[in-house]
Amino acid sequence: MKKRKIKPEILIKYIVLIAVAVLMLYPLFWMGISSLKENSDIFAKPFALPTDPKWENYTLAWETAEVPLHMLNSILYAVSAVIFTVIFSAMASYVIARISTGRKIYHYFSLGIMIPINAIIIPFILIFRRIDLLNTRQGIILAFVVTNLAFSIYILVPFMKELPAELEDAAMIDGCGRVQTFLRIILPISKGGLATVGTFVLLNSWNDLFLSLLIISKQDYITLNQVCYNMKAQYVSDYGLISAAVMILVLPVLVFFVLFQKQVVKGMTAGSIKG
Repeated sequence: MKKRKIKPEILIKYIVLIAVAVLMLYPLFWMGISSLKENSDIFAKPFALPTDPKWENYTLAWETAEVPLHMLNSILYAVSAVIFTVIFSAMASYVIARISTGRKIYHYFSLGIMIPINAIIIPFILIFRRIDLLNTRQGIILAFVVTNLAFSIYILVPFMKELPAELEDAAMIDGCGRVQTFLRIILPISKGGLATVGTFVLLNSWNDLFLSLLIISKQDYITLNQVCYNMKAQYVSDYGLISAAVMILVLPVLVFFVLFQKQVVKGMTAGSIKG
């Protein structure tokens, strides 16, 4: 059998990809081994594998940080944000893509991606204070929806523009109005785009810390991200304990990403589809 020669460009490509993968995954690996160490071991041998794994760090982090309560908060906020963002962005995208086909509205929503939340955070918080939504579950859910809406529309509009116009025409001939066409025809065949939007919104909401710190301060309402952030002062910088809590926070996201990685990749390229 002839040996297959590997082209130099392919070899270089794989070397670069492996190097990038190692650089991206090593911090997670380091966090994992640190979660099984005591503070003295972390400082003395930060990059060494644990000789005597401290699995009790996970038990202690689970109990003292009240992980079930705050994880439930994170799940509630993230899932609610996904539901509302998908509904609102789908309706807006349908109007932009199929009814009002001008690009001015689309560009207007695209501005929401270009303006960082940090630049408008003061009026953002003042508005929330005026309408009495600070320190409420509704407030943090609304904040997640608002900050993810522009990007969701940016992704969904190209998806809906690619749908065949004949399906809409057939629905109109059968007597369906705009609402019925949207609910019965457009939404079912836009499942790929909706799944992409839902995946991104869920990841963004789960990983958020900035908005949560500004909007929520009640202990019963804070997210698991906030608990990990607060542990440094609250538990006198026990980095093994903090690392264990962070691993508990990260693992659900890793599992979700593995299951829905196709939707994540689609979302990265959806905005480049010509509408």
